[in-house]
Amino acid sequence: MSWGSILLALFTLAIAAIVFLVTWLNGPETIKTFKRFERYYVERMHAALDAIFNRTDPKKYFYVHMILLSIVFLFLLSTIGIVNAILGVVLLGILPWFLLARKTRQRRQTMEEMLPDALVSMSNSLRAGLTLPQSIAILVENTDPPIKEEFGLLLKEHRLGLTLDEAMNNMSERVQSKNLDLVVTSIQVARGTGGNLPEVFEDTAHAIREITRLEAKISTMTAQGKMQAFVLGGLPVFIAGVIYKVDPAMITPLWEDPYGWIILFFIAIMMIVGIFMIRKIVTVDV
Repeated sequence: MSWGSILLALFTLAIAAIVFLVTWLNGPETIKTFKRFERYYVERMHAALDAIFNRTDPKKYFYVHMILLSIVFLFLLSTIGIVNAILGVVLLGILPWFLLARKTRQRRQTMEEMLPDALVSMSNSLRAGLTLPQSIAILVENTDPPIKEEFGLLLKEHRLGLTLDEAMNNMSERVQSKNLDLVVTSIQVARGTGGNLPEVFEDTAHAIREITRLEAKISTMTAQGKMQAFVLGGLPVFIAGVIYKVDPAMITPLWEDPYGWIILFFIAIMMIVGIFMIRKIVTVDV
């Protein structure tokens, strides 16, 4: 075993001993801080899981996440150093929230794709003589998630005492979809003014299809600009990797010298700002 490995192992043990000593000397306060963090984490996780109708206990996610963070931190600390270990822990720390946000977006997109057919189904039920709650019940029985879950919850809230408008507003707040907001507003206006609900549903379904078609067209037209943002953002990293492979001495001062850290910091800031500016330019709201 080399002297470098021995010193790294001793450094890791020293950090672990310091953490243990601080925790032992400030036990009650440390426990209170950990409990507050746990409560905050579990509340946010509970809200995020509820949004996608996942009934898993959020405490399981919390403890599994904390154990994984500890294992990864100790492993990276003993292999590639404390700076990289902290960076790895930060990335692993935000990974569950990134995956949940992605799952929420995918669920919202699926619901928006199913919404026009759902409106046509309710329109047909209303033309057959059913009331709006009955048409929603027929929709829930004959459709798939997420429409089935969201409208089923709407129906449960209505049966438990909420007005139909209040239940629809709750659904709109949960899903955070512009198309669903349009549907809810159209229903409320039609019911308030005595409008023809079947025609409102059909017109709204047609409008949503046209909006979706226009968004797809805009997305196709701006795809090149979005790709350019990623290419321009990744190009400096790629070039730095090539330079390091060809002549490491030319680029290693960037992370071995304090001035190099400052340069890297400003490079990262300018890259992030540039990527966001490009994405802002090519993002068009319909």
